[in-house]
Amino acid sequence: MSSFSGNVNDLADAISYELGAIEFVRVALFGHKETRAAESLYLRLGEKSSDGVQKASARITAHITDSMSQEGVRNALSRLRPLAFSATFKMQDMIAEWTLRANAKNGWTFKNKLKDYDDLRSTHSLVEAPLFAKQQHLSRAFWELYRFFKDYRGTVTHSGGVVLGGDGAIEIVYEGKKISLTEAEQGSYLRGVCLIAKALIGVTHLDAYLLGLIDSDFLMLQKYHGQKGFSVKDARVECLTVEVPTSRVTSQNPLSVDIDFDELRNIMEGAFPVKANGHLYYSVTIKVNSDRGEAVWSLPIESVPSGLATLREGDSKFDGFLQLSLPG
Repeated sequence: MSSFSGNVNDLADAISYELGAIEFVRVALFGHKETRAAESLYLRLGEKSSDGVQKASARITAHITDSMSQEGVRNALSRLRPLAFSATFKMQDMIAEWTLRANAKNGWTFKNKLKDYDDLRSTHSLVEAPLFAKQQHLSRAFWELYRFFKDYRGTVTHSGGVVLGGDGAIEIVYEGKKISLTEAEQGSYLRGVCLIAKALIGVTHLDAYLLGLIDSDFLMLQKYHGQKGFSVKDARVECLTVEVPTSRVTSQNPLSVDIDFDELRNIMEGAFPVKANGHLYYSVTIKVNSDRGEAVWSLPIESVPSGLATLREGDSKFDGFLQLSLPG
């Protein structure tokens, strides 16, 4: 199979303005801050009781605060919802065009671009960027969403027919057909396309959580693209910090400690519940106090193990996450 030949720099240059503007709007208007957790759980392990039950104390700390000035920004930006929708479609269009050019197709109109896509797909000759090539259901949803929104985008840009509801919904009419994009659907459209764009140009690494966000966004938009394969209804990310006392250390040199990550997951799921068919993603920072000082393992979302695991100095499986080496 041919490899994708699209030039990442070409796409990055083409979408730079729209991406920057949409990123601002989706953070300020929709509160999207997926790169950090809203809250974190701080857990201090203690001695185990005689029956083996682990004692621990915990507290939840909020990191994100809202302000009257942020609320004012949201109110002002709310009037720009139709323009944000239009800009997001333009960025989606540029991604589509970039993909087609890499397949030696140069259709100019939306209609011609979709014909080129359909021709390539029908002959099994469409070559796509790895993100889409590895997730065909996402690719199909992306293109079918593009197909569905193209006429409504034209209405927003050229011919009126747009009503902004008091609840934040955008009502768009095209040739007697009407759609009403809810606030949640707008947010999913902006975020889903932005995350895809940033992944395609290499400025974002899609870990399990971000892929879960894209999944949930395209599930939210399923009635427009009509594709199946999306299942995450609620993707939540948080942080867990675990303090391990010296008494829990199994070896001082090399430093070694046993951690029950299944138990940590149970604690996190109790502290941060998600909706049905939702998924909780979290990073774990392990702070170990020993006779020689302190060691800190910072495990990103995709590297948090399951079951009972041993963190040990010199273990290549986890040494890449050891941020503070011990003296001596």
